[in-house]
Amino acid sequence: MLDQREQIIQHLRTEIAALEVHLDSQNNLLRSLKEQLEGHESLEVDERRTQVFRRAARDILDDKTQGEFRAPPKLAIEDMGDARVTLGSRLDHKFAEVRALAEITEQINSGMFFDEVLDQVFECFEQLIPYDRIGVALIETTKAGQVLVRSGWNRSRYDRSHIANDYAAPLAGSSLQRIAETREPRILNDLNAYLRENPDSTSTQLILREGIQSNLTCPLVARDPVIGFIFFSSRSVDTYRDQHVELFTQIAGELALTLEKSRAYEDLYLRNEFIRKVFGKYVTNEVAESVMKTDGPLELGGERRKVTILMADVRGFTPMSERLPPESVVDALNGCLGAMTQVIMGYGGSIDNFIGDAIMAMFGVPITKDDDADRAVACAIEMQNAMVEVNARNAERHLPELAIGIGLNTGEVVAGNIGSEQRMKHSVIGSLVNLAARIESFASGGQVLSSDSTFEEVQNDVQTDGRLNVKLKGIEGTVPIHEIVGLNGDFNVLNNHWQKSRGPDSVSSLPV
Repeated sequence: MLDQREQIIQHLRTEIAALEVHLDSQNNLLRSLKEQLEGHESLEVDERRTQVFRRAARDILDDKTQGEFRAPPKLAIEDMGDARVTLGSRLDHKFAEVRALAEITEQINSGMFFDEVLDQVFECFEQLIPYDRIGVALIETTKAGQVLVRSGWNRSRYDRSHIANDYAAPLAGSSLQRIAETREPRILNDLNAYLRENPDSTSTQLILREGIQSNLTCPLVARDPVIGFIFFSSRSVDTYRDQHVELFTQIAGELALTLEKSRAYEDLYLRNEFIRKVFGKYVTNEVAESVMKTDGPLELGGERRKVTILMADVRGFTPMSERLPPESVVDALNGCLGAMTQVIMGYGGSIDNFIGDAIMAMFGVPITKDDDADRAVACAIEMQNAMVEVNARNAERHLPELAIGIGLNTGEVVAGNIGSEQRMKHSVIGSLVNLAARIESFASGGQVLSSDSTFEEVQNDVQTDGRLNVKLKGIEGTVPIHEIVGLNGDFNVLNNHWQKSRGPDSVSSLPV
């Protein structure tokens, strides 16, 4: 018994031989069938394409003509030329339809989002089906269990549209329910007549107001369930025929699957965008992307990482909060912290926490870069410079002038998820954090102070205004700290607050 491949080869040879009697050797369909035969013989072929081309040959022939594949009837000499022309024309027309279907399939599959896929449908399908408007409605189930059909997309060649994208109606009892149950397309070539028979059809009333006269409704069946409907609509009466249904049917399943996948992708994309947007309030987009690409569930624990910690605190906040209304205090604090957050994220830092009127930021987690310390120092200087604009806005709102002190420290910490399985936070733990907080407490308004470890990281480009040995609470002995006033190199920033306090001629004599 012949296997399936050998049977297909025999059928192809028979069909090609029958067609060669009447068709020119350069006919597109004949050439395609020959290519499929060669592919089957060499075991390198697309089975689906073979079926499409063979169906195209059979579809354009009536029952009598199909006998040519078995025993071609004899034709009178005087009829032979006309028969060849007619058959060749019909085959070329069918081949053009097959090619159009293949191109449409390729184009709609190139879209990622729901609207992109349907925009491709609108642009391409006119080769096969006439329309002035295309609409898509999807089936959904509400939390209360009601099944609705909701318009999800529509596009037309005219401006006015009376069916909005969010228009919804119950599926039960509607004419669409019958289409969903039978999975058979429906042609309405006179919508005015249909409305006279169904005067309660709100959707028909709306579509008629747009000037639509004919409609072809096709169910979208993805694998097994009907997920919705696509509507081809024309402003002319008596537009649609069974051949339009047959053409759409050849691509309906693939279109439905593509729409289902694109909708799922879009839902996932929107959820990720929401997470990224929320997460982005704490870290840069780059950091958010890195965390979201992490495989597997989040787990408690951490690893040793080299980071630079930045601690910033508003000076004189407590006395201010005691003499101002709470609303003014919150307004002033949010304006200041908002501006500082923008600067931190601009330099690629991650905000670990807001502690009252203080900010703790990190450079080096979750992404480590060679210039973490440089970016932290440049960020601290720019934060001081940004206070000029903060206080300008405060003055306009009759709020008090604010100042911040900043401390920096670099070294190893344990970075990871800290807390419990129910609630965790990505943070850093280590004495390094405490030292950064102690250094910050020594900084007056407008100052940036750093530890020795941060200074050593940036010493080739840093500008300082001296070094102090200070006694810090909880730390034995004295700790050297540096007042940082500028950073050369790639960042080239200067603390304008320091420059203003020293005068314009002091810049060139800065100790390094």
